[in-house]
Amino acid sequence: MPLYYFHRRDTPPCPADQRRELHDIGEALAAANQMARTILAQTTDPAHLSRAALDIEDERRALVARVMFADVMRQTGC
Repeated sequence: MPLYYFHRRDTPPCPADQRRELHDIGEALAAANQMARTILAQTTDPAHLSRAALDIEDERRALVARVMFADVMRQTGC
């Protein structure tokens, strides 16, 4: 299975990243959306994440997708 890397991009940048083996980019997008929902649920001030994003990179560390927290906030009604 391909390896995908997830990086939180915001101000200040978050140095930690995660990597997961997933079947395809669809699964990677679903995982990133779930990560964003979890981060939003744990924060006391979701508004500060409105410009943040989760970047998804493939095994070559090339950017393949970006999940914006603002989009997830709209979907979840935060």
